[in-house]
Amino acid sequence: MAALVVSIICIAMIVVGGMTLSQGILTSADTAATSVQEISVREGEMMRTDIDTARAAYLAWSDLLRVTLKNTGQTKMASYDKWDVIANYFDSTGNYTSRWLPHTDSTPVDNEWQNARIGLNGPTEFFEPGILNPEEEMVILAHLNPPPGNATNGNITVATPNGIHSSISFSNLGYARLTPQSENITIAGVKYYELVEAAPADGAVMTSRTEFTRNEGGRKILYNVNEPTRAAKHIYPLIGISEIPSATWTVYYRCYTWGGGQFPRKDNDAHFNIDILVRKADGTLRTTIATAVASAFVNKSDEGVWITISGNYDFPGYTVVDENDYLEIDYYGQTTLGPNGNWGYMQLSMDDNTLPVSEQTKIED
Repeated sequence: MAALVVSIICIAMIVVGGMTLSQGILTSADTAATSVQEISVREGEMMRTDIDTARAAYLAWSDLLRVTLKNTGQTKMASYDKWDVIANYFDSTGNYTSRWLPHTDSTPVDNEWQNARIGLNGPTEFFEPGILNPEEEMVILAHLNPPPGNATNGNITVATPNGIHSSISFSNLGYARLTPQSENITIAGVKYYELVEAAPADGAVMTSRTEFTRNEGGRKILYNVNEPTRAAKHIYPLIGISEIPSATWTVYYRCYTWGGGQFPRKDNDAHFNIDILVRKADGTLRTTIATAVASAFVNKSDEGVWITISGNYDFPGYTVVDENDYLEIDYYGQTTLGPNGNWGYMQLSMDDNTLPVSEQTKIED
């Protein structure tokens, strides 16, 4: 009888042990399957996620680093407090500095970053406020302490919570330099060309021209020779900037003038100049700061030759009314006498990285 009881107990233990082992195997299999599924979901999310740091500049008219980031993937993004933003640069003493910047919802102070705005084709966010949807751009403002030294370069890296990252270099020139480029900014359905800070031409050469008939004088805005309806209007976002200080601006023009007869007909007749405006986010005009300023004249002997000339303008200063406004620069050609042949033209070359920076069309203060 005792042997029977022991046998029964042994059989029960074997059955229970087998069931426990089976349950453990099934649980391990389920856990492994769940882990594989989670990895697959994560990998799929990463494959659909992509970002591109389109532009970055340390603002000469502010103490902020401004970065424009575009969602080039297929997934929407948020949870910015979980993002990693890392800046590497040289400070004013020549020391190499590396900073991980935490996120803030307010104006950034020392070594913080803020997602200042999100928009699609301009500063307006049309749907899902606070969410960076595919094709939308986010403007990041970061406050670095110590600040980058003058005439130094740095690098900024932005990484999403799932590990997707993008990096871009930035420069602190120690002064403002605005370069007209051929890339587009759309405001209220209208395309403008970009005016980019602390970056030279990037290679997409654009030629803008205006034409005059025999003996025709006047002032005309320039148009892209490949897109005759696109005027040479370039805009610069003012987000992160509260005031543009008074300073002497030097405007450089990479230009070419030619006519069927002599054009220019005499020195100090044909010249290039600019209008300076501020445009609202809805595309309407905020104010006109100056008209026909920073004139640079073409000599008679310069006909048919590419040259770089410059003109100055004492900018009076401007207090920014709305951070979503844009500074606008419009390029014009002007002559009193006009060509003495059937026709002539004046043109500017913009965004040509084959030229040294000193020869490029740009504005410096």
